[in-house]
Amino acid sequence: MNDESVSVVIPVFNGAPFVAKAVASVRAQGHGNLEILVVDDGSTDGTQEVLKGLEQSEGIRWFQRSHGGPARSRNYGIEAARGHYIALLDCDDVWLPGKLAAQLAIMRARPEVGLVHTDFDVRFEDGTLEERVSARASREPMVQAFVGGHVALPSTLLIRKRVLDEAGRLDPELYGSEDSDLTIRLFRMTGFECLDQVLVTKLQRGHGYRDMAFDEQTHRERVLASRDRFLMRLEGFAPLTTAQRAALDREWANYYLLKGAAAERAGRADEARTHYRKAIGKAPGRIRCYTRWLRTWTA
Repeated sequence: MNDESVSVVIPVFNGAPFVAKAVASVRAQGHGNLEILVVDDGSTDGTQEVLKGLEQSEGIRWFQRSHGGPARSRNYGIEAARGHYIALLDCDDVWLPGKLAAQLAIMRARPEVGLVHTDFDVRFEDGTLEERVSARASREPMVQAFVGGHVALPSTLLIRKRVLDEAGRLDPELYGSEDSDLTIRLFRMTGFECLDQVLVTKLQRGHGYRDMAFDEQTHRERVLASRDRFLMRLEGFAPLTTAQRAALDREWANYYLLKGAAAERAGRADEARTHYRKAIGKAPGRIRCYTRWLRTWTA
């Protein structure tokens, strides 16, 4: 494959109704030097039959794996990729016309840029617009402090393979935080560019990777444990700027508020109170931390 070869990695779990549309949106880019790698993460809804059809009709390469989550599936696809660039696409999202050509034009002109992403729409299944995201202009403190305001939605990314190899793969242990972790690592080592155009549609739906082989309680516990590991990893950055310290403390407070709420739901008032005290310590000016703590004394 030549220097403008692109490998598109699509993880899929129970995405039979969506994945063909995602693949079609990639083929519609019209890029001649492109491979599509779909990694099935142990789907139980007939996804494999859809992928067999796409192998015949669209020439995709696909792999079947036991269930392990989106990070592991993406990593497997990246390892199998042969392209000079890696693009990521979730199975229920779609690229809009011209996305890939516009990103490659930037890569061609600016060798210092290792990652190009784009604005995107978030739409419900009936096509209704929920949100239009200006992807280089987030006001979220964590995003501002650690990635310069860039909201790097995976389905919008085009990354030089050599840069991704240097940054390392997604961490499967950071369940729910793996995308943020990779984005931060990439931002620390390469130039980012954002196209101020909506070139991806993200589907907002109430299932997908949360339809896993465990219940909702286990899902919440995994997300919280992952968030703890992710925030501890950020604590290891040295030195932290004033903005990074403030943003990280805010996220710790959010984490402890979630832990406290979980303990309250389980009827463990003492444990909840401990978490809320920690939230107060991280965000002493935040009223919610105090009202939650007081609530544990009156429940």
